[in-house]
Amino acid sequence: MVRNGPRAQDRRVTDVRRRNTLSCIEVLRGSPSTTLTALAKDTGLSRPTVESIVSELVERGLAREVPGADEGALGRPARHFAFAADARYVVGLDLGVHSVTGMIADLAGQVRAVVRRSVDGPVDGVARLEVARSVQRDLLDEVDAPRSRLAAVAAAVPGIVDGERVRLSLPIADWTGVNLAARLSTGGEHPVVIENDINMAALAEHALGAARLADDVVLVQLGYRIGAALVLGGQVYRGNRFAAGEVGDFSWTGWDGWCEGSLLGEIEQAGGAEEVAVRAHEGDAAALELLQQYVRRVAPGVATLAMVVDPECVVLGGGLSRAGELLRAPLQAEVERLVRPRAAAPLVTSAFSSDGAALGALVRALEVGSQDVFGSGEIAAPSLRAADPAASLAEALAVAARRQESADEGAGVPEDDRPAEPADAPREAAAGAPAARVREPLHVAVIGVGARARLAQWVGRTGVPARVVAAADVDPAARDRAYTLFGPGTSFATDHRDLLRDVALDAALVCTPDDTHAGIAEDLLRSGVAVYLEKPLATTTEDCDRVLAAAAETGTPLYVGHNMRHMAVVRTMHEIVARGEIGEVQAVWCRHFVGNGGDYYFKDWHADRARSTGLLLQKAVHDIDVIHWLAGSTTRDVVGMGDLQVYGRVTDRADRTGQLMTDWFSYDNWPPLEQTGLHPTIDVEDTSMMLMRLGNGVLASYEQCHFTPDYWRNYTVIGTHGRLENFGDGDGATVRVWNRRTSYAERGDVEYPVVAQGQGHQDADRLTVAEFLRHVADGAPLTTSPVMARDAVAAGIAATVSLRAGSAPQRVRPVAPEVAAHFDDDVDPAAPRPGT
Repeated sequence: MVRNGPRAQDRRVTDVRRRNTLSCIEVLRGSPSTTLTALAKDTGLSRPTVESIVSELVERGLAREVPGADEGALGRPARHFAFAADARYVVGLDLGVHSVTGMIADLAGQVRAVVRRSVDGPVDGVARLEVARSVQRDLLDEVDAPRSRLAAVAAAVPGIVDGERVRLSLPIADWTGVNLAARLSTGGEHPVVIENDINMAALAEHALGAARLADDVVLVQLGYRIGAALVLGGQVYRGNRFAAGEVGDFSWTGWDGWCEGSLLGEIEQAGGAEEVAVRAHEGDAAALELLQQYVRRVAPGVATLAMVVDPECVVLGGGLSRAGELLRAPLQAEVERLVRPRAAAPLVTSAFSSDGAALGALVRALEVGSQDVFGSGEIAAPSLRAADPAASLAEALAVAARRQESADEGAGVPEDDRPAEPADAPREAAAGAPAARVREPLHVAVIGVGARARLAQWVGRTGVPARVVAAADVDPAARDRAYTLFGPGTSFATDHRDLLRDVALDAALVCTPDDTHAGIAEDLLRSGVAVYLEKPLATTTEDCDRVLAAAAETGTPLYVGHNMRHMAVVRTMHEIVARGEIGEVQAVWCRHFVGNGGDYYFKDWHADRARSTGLLLQKAVHDIDVIHWLAGSTTRDVVGMGDLQVYGRVTDRADRTGQLMTDWFSYDNWPPLEQTGLHPTIDVEDTSMMLMRLGNGVLASYEQCHFTPDYWRNYTVIGTHGRLENFGDGDGATVRVWNRRTSYAERGDVEYPVVAQGQGHQDADRLTVAEFLRHVADGAPLTTSPVMARDAVAAGIAATVSLRAGSAPQRVRPVAPEVAAHFDDDVDPAAPRPGT
């Protein structure tokens, strides 16, 4: 028999003291205040023991003496003590691709503040980390606490993480391999843990949301990314390699590479996942159709998880979860169809949607912080709760989001410092005069409330204080669309010139049909209103030159929305060329498969050459600009060839006046010769090709077809030391580089993943709007060039003239040197100019 010695006895005494202390903390934390006598009764401990423990907690700052209800009564009142929840704080961070959301809670679980920050533009890992640190600082400022009172930080990150280090993150590639926990600690003594963002969203649903009563839960995140997380036995299951739930790596689930198709692109063109959900609730037919397509695509993966894990419920999170029953019910039915005759787990909608990852991180921080502060993991972390006991946590977060939006919109010059004129006072229009002093927030108008008016969703969400105050459209019915998009207080006119007389504007987004661009842009520029002009700049070279001249003469900012320069695939190719990996560029080829061309371009005004000139201008101008950017020069000589091969044979025509593309688009519109309701006039080519010789000698080609089954574009750039080629043009695509002599090598010598912060046009739209607003607000340099936008139009027009003249060669006239010189200072001088 082995007897316990003095050390074992000391350990037993210490364990008893620790358990007694934890019992007192739990009772104190669960009541507004209590007396020593009541505390002894509730814990079952002696009065002297309780008094000793409470004295120690007061000394440590975890308890304080407070006035009691009997204070002032005759005789000696009982002493009351309360748990000092504000002695320490915990922070949860959601380090997303487009934003950082931070939440701070006290040791009692009360959420005390929420801070959201946008992350716009091409932000590297160091700058992104500084945004996260600044959110931490702002949270501590909100509760007026120094960093020393931080008990723990938990950060949710997109990628595979091991608690400290980011093992792999495709959305934020330069964090891969980084010990993010060490960098977020900023020298503090508090623990910092790094977790996967979808895992944290699952933790939030299990601890606080739709799966509170379940022990085994699957969360499926449905939005820009598709991902999944598992909660098994009440614990987040991370897996042996921290990659549990990565079902999307299997192609047969329907999740692998899904964003390379056009479905996500359609969701983005409709305004993004959350916007599609909102529009579906409003009964929008196009949004409902997108939801149905999405359900069919993701159902195999959801069914696989539901049957393999056999959870008590499957929670649907992410932006599309805001569609509620419109998403859940058909997905439930499709899953049950796939797994019959066995019963599938019930699907439920997320309680938190976009805030799930931040809330889960806060739950995790509270677990870690409680253990660190109390010296034991035996005490349960409290549940998070809103500061207002009458409000649910989800309601409180929604209120916080609206409050911050209002604060962001109202930020800027204090009221007392603003000019005396009313906000909507008319601005004097003076030809040749620069724009008036810019207000904060910027007052923005949207001219043309059609499909592309959703560009304006990014106004006020880019970090630049700005808001849409007015809209104009020749169609009176667009008033309702404007009110839906921008709010019922938006000024509306059927003539943009009325807005110039009646509303004070700083900037305008021009989203009207292409043949109206020049006249509207010139009116705005000569009135001192900065212009974001949707591509193409105009439909004739002469009109382009007229717009450039107006901007140069007045000094008013002009921006042309060539958003493809901000697409991740194009930026990846541009960076490879700029680094010299393929040497000096000699040739650029581009093939464009416009699989939805019948819907996009042959059912409205685009099909009429009197309105659009031709699709080598309207559609190709994007790619011509990219070719020019990659090659470092613009087209000087061009030959074109093309024909109306298919859509001219379709006899079913319709007048779609007043309709938008979203009113008729459907993937069921196939094959091309079975299209219905084409535009009454169709005289533009549906297959076009052009050969180009650029000013620096680079040779280039572009091919376009509007009746292919698939939709994507493929670039090849050939240099003196190799070539590159893209495979896919969205998130998950790759750019491959060949730079050694070999036989056929499918994967090339180097392969670069394309990591889009969103997807395609949607993300690029956000970045272009942000760049434009920053340029208007503080003169920030530009990635796009109005002069190169004009040269892309001129090349497309010359190619169209050539193909309609038997492929006769055409010379492209350059812009006037004095006009070009005016715009040189606006373009970022640090931006690489490959090929020059």
